[in-house]
Amino acid sequence: MNTQPKAYQALVELGQIPEIKDNAREINEMLGFISVIAATPEPLDLQDWFPLLWAQGLAPSFSNETLASDFAAAALQFYEDCLVNYQQSTPLSLPAELWLNEYQQVTEQGIAFASGYLAGFHSTEDIWQSLNLIPGSEPEQLLQTTMLLLSKMATPNSNDPQMQALFVQLPGMDEIISSLPSLLSALGHFSVLVADNV
Repeated sequence: MNTQPKAYQALVELGQIPEIKDNAREINEMLGFISVIAATPEPLDLQDWFPLLWAQGLAPSFSNETLASDFAAAALQFYEDCLVNYQQSTPLSLPAELWLNEYQQVTEQGIAFASGYLAGFHSTEDIWQSLNLIPGSEPEQLLQTTMLLLSKMATPNSNDPQMQALFVQLPGMDEIISSLPSLLSALGHFSVLVADNV
């Protein structure tokens, strides 16, 4: 039995502290955001993305230096774990068991993760677009598939008829959620290969 704590565990525990819970993104949203930041083809410095873990319009602030240091270390631990998984092309360690309810519908935590990933992607979209991926190529299809599946997770009850028509053609929520750790790792692995060739 593997008793080693998951890379995201320290961040989850710190996310329960009221001053973080009240001011930062929801913890699953944070995990999604960090996952895509780690997958960005051009590595970003901590100071570029760390403030974005806070709720919109709020600047990171802590009541003491120890908490600030612990939070930064926990965020970096998860970021570095994502990088290792991307380099080795192994599935991400994510709390995906919390993202699906007994009715096979996405939970608030799953919606938060998908929303965080999409928000992180949109904040780095210029970097992805600079790759000039060839339409129909495997990397372009991987990126499009990832964005579509996460969009379905983030907005399962969209009122947009076009989106609903598209979502109906996608796999069920259980299949999406079970495939995400490997799918996101495959996308991250592609970006590692791109970064190594720059």
